[in-house]
Amino acid sequence: MRIRTTLTLVILISTLVIGSAAFAQEGAEPLKGTVYLRGGQVLSGVIRIAELGVVPGSGIGTLLGEGGEFTVRVDDKTETVKAAGLAALEADWANEGTEQDPRWKIQQITLTTKAGATIVGKPTWLIHASEVSIEGQPAVHAFPLAGTDFSPDNFITKIVLGEPLPAETPPAELPPPPAETPPVVTPAVEAPPAEAPPAETPPGEVVVSLPPPLVTEAPATVIGEGEMSFTITCPECGKKIRITIKAEAVEAE
Repeated sequence: MRIRTTLTLVILISTLVIGSAAFAQEGAEPLKGTVYLRGGQVLSGVIRIAELGVVPGSGIGTLLGEGGEFTVRVDDKTETVKAAGLAALEADWANEGTEQDPRWKIQQITLTTKAGATIVGKPTWLIHASEVSIEGQPAVHAFPLAGTDFSPDNFITKIVLGEPLPAETPPAELPPPPAETPPVVTPAVEAPPAEAPPAETPPGEVVVSLPPPLVTEAPATVIGEGEMSFTITCPECGKKIRITIKAEAVEAE
């Protein structure tokens, strides 16, 4: 019974994709954008198919009529946003079953329009699946009833329409700062010891030639035996010198 259900689902999905492609408008503007998957994979380019179900209103893409649309239930009414007016979509997935018998469902869908409005609702379709096909890249799908071929990492969690953003270029690494050169320490130069003043050499005997003394006192008028004294003044030092001459009479030869 499970095998028959799986085959029926695969045939149903294939029929819907082929049928949707038949309604694609020729010459329509390419629907460019970026699709994010639950496992971290990012696909960018022209979106051929990005579906969260197997009925109209659950997907967008260039293979769908007018680019497709998303229809969600908000309280007791439905809201529809066509691909031309869609800016972004976010889908929150949860497993309501077990690991052996998974029952993945979309708990909430958030639609952001190009006008800036935000619509939060729930899917209007019963079979929650995921398929994305980007032009020139392999298709990625996640059908909970596909058995071993199923992986929840392939669920679409986010779609952003518009030109894919260029990959951020990491800022150029600045060259490491030059190593600090330790300051050059100039060794202190010891000043040479002060030279001791030369030892004073005792002066040698100085012979001073004195000019003839100035006679301050006239010699005695009588010359004979006896003594004669007179005083002179030294012209160099100004001291007075007393000179005494003792005379003795002798017989002349």
